[in-house]
Amino acid sequence: MTLLELNSLVKAAVSGALPDLYWVIAEIAELKLNQKGHCYMDLVEKEDNRTIAQMKATVWAYEYRTLSRKFETSAKTPLKQGIKALLQVAVNFHEVYGLSLNIKDIDPAYTVGETELRKKEIVERLRKEGIIDLNRGISLPLVPQRIAIISSPTAAGYGDFTEHLEKNPYGYKFYHTIFPALMQGEDSEKSVLAAFDAIEKQKDNFDVAALIRGGGSAADLGCFDNYAIAARIARFSLPVITGIGHEKDDTISDIVAHTKMKTPTAVAEFLISGVGGFAERISALEGSVGLYAARLLSDSSNVLNLLTRRFTLLAAHVFTVPQGRLDELGNRLSAGLKQFFQIKTGRLAAAEQAVRLLDPAKVLERGYSITRYKGKALKDSSIVPNGAIIITELYKGRLGSIVSGQGGTDGKTEGA
Repeated sequence: MTLLELNSLVKAAVSGALPDLYWVIAEIAELKLNQKGHCYMDLVEKEDNRTIAQMKATVWAYEYRTLSRKFETSAKTPLKQGIKALLQVAVNFHEVYGLSLNIKDIDPAYTVGETELRKKEIVERLRKEGIIDLNRGISLPLVPQRIAIISSPTAAGYGDFTEHLEKNPYGYKFYHTIFPALMQGEDSEKSVLAAFDAIEKQKDNFDVAALIRGGGSAADLGCFDNYAIAARIARFSLPVITGIGHEKDDTISDIVAHTKMKTPTAVAEFLISGVGGFAERISALEGSVGLYAARLLSDSSNVLNLLTRRFTLLAAHVFTVPQGRLDELGNRLSAGLKQFFQIKTGRLAAAEQAVRLLDPAKVLERGYSITRYKGKALKDSSIVPNGAIIITELYKGRLGSIVSGQGGTDGKTEGA
């Protein structure tokens, strides 16, 4: 028989043996659309990252428009390479093109479950690696004025962020630099990681890093559920603040970031409030110094008034007091005034020095350090469980540690 005759027999056998529609679970390894709107897929099944089954599949143009719209509306992500789907298929054999599947329907509920399962697996992996809370352990700077921004320079969210920051009603000055990155698509992971690497090389020039993107669908924000990006954020040396406009659920990037805000504008408000808090503390210190100075001047004025009255009384009896006695009283008065002003001047200098010593940077410069657990200064080692991450802030730089024992003087830490 000819090859065509043989293939015709195979086609008849396949049609007779597999006449029904079947629901099949498979990963879309490749997806292409041609000019006529037909969709061609390569479906695979994997086990331990090894392909154990493979088949070509087709969705004809008319059905593809309906199925793709239905799937994206329900799953909040388009049909694309790399997702796992539950497909209703018919088995076909063509004399020229061979064996393939004709996709008739897709159940988006299965893919939604797979997506959430993948997110949970990534979060659990980050937790097991001990890095999920690492970035939150870094202390925010006293004055967050120097901002490294990861965003698309043409995105509306980036424009809203910078405008809100620069036009704040208090006139606070901010310095910001953008490190451009793709915020969606297949190349977004590589682009975002490159931006973090670029910031790391000049980290001393910045106080915080802001990862911002305007709102979008779950599909648009899919790169922020990526393990590589989440791990980079968790291990980053600066506090990372996210504002990626996700309206419902947190992305994994939000979970590992130091601070998660809802939108880019909310990130700007957060930074403005940080500078405002520092300004309020400075104002309070200024008020304290002013009150002390006023009290000191008031005390000095009272003493001077008392001395003036005494001097007046002394002058009234000047002609009745022998010259030697007058000289003695004058010397006592001069010495008393000198001693008074020396005491007051010393107290004022001590007050000024005390205010200067309130600066945390001065405390750290003298060799002290601040150890924080979950962003708060640590005063009691018994509240820190084994395996916890603690951050020690020095005059120059920070150290991350993992607690391997606690209590008394036997507590030990290992460098994180």
